[in-house]
Amino acid sequence: VVKRLKTCLDQGTVDHSDFSMDPHAVAGALKCYFRELPEPLMTSELYNDWFKAAGEKDLTEKLERFKELLKKLPPENYNNLSMFTFSPSCQQTAVQD
Repeated sequence: VVKRLKTCLDQGTVDHSDFSMDPHAVAGALKCYFRELPEPLMTSELYNDWFKAAGEKDLTEKLERFKELLKKLPPENYNNLSMFTFSPSCQQTAVQD
């Protein structure tokens, strides 16, 4: 099912009704997509910085570090990440900050 969904996505011919009842197929296709990216979504260059920010005890400081790291991502990576993690209202705020 995952291979069929991936093929449909690659060809731009997805019939959502074929896959809407199988969340595992959608999740599998998404994992496959992330694995096939030319570089990690959060970038290898910023890998250690993400972990340092995640380990920050103070929530305000942690959020500030995450904002700074998001600004350092290549635009393509940021856009990909925002499609999967931010609500539309958060996207507006993140871009404006």
